[in-house]
Amino acid sequence: MSAVQAPDAAAVAQREFLFEDRDDGSIAILDAGTRKQVDTVAPASNGFLRGTMRGLARERKRAGVGPEVPFQLIGRADGRLTLVDPGTGRRVDLESFGPTNAAVFAKLMATPPRP
Repeated sequence: MSAVQAPDAAAVAQREFLFEDRDDGSIAILDAGTRKQVDTVAPASNGFLRGTMRGLARERKRAGVGPEVPFQLIGRADGRLTLVDPGTGRRVDLESFGPTNAAVFAKLMATPPRP
C-alpha cells in the first residue's frame, strides 16, 4: 500500500441530501435544496447506507453539528463517488467499499425528487 494518495478527479456532478430518521425505523432521504423526498430506506434494510450515515452522524454529534447541514454527494470524472460532510470535514470515498455498496449512493445521484 502506498501512503501517497492520488488527487481527486474533477467533480462532474454534485447533489446535497438530508437524511432523516423516522419513528418507524426508516430513513427519509431528502433533496437539500427542495426538501422533497428522493428515497426511503425501509426499516432494517440497506446496512451499508445505514452504517455509513450512522458513523457520520456520530462525528456530527461530537462536533456539535446538527442534521440541518446537508451532506454532499460528488460524482467524479473517473466514475468515483465521494460523500462529504461539510459540517465535520469528513469524507467517504464510496468506491473503497466495492461497486455494490457504491451503487447504493450512485442511485441517489440519479433519482429526482418526488413531486
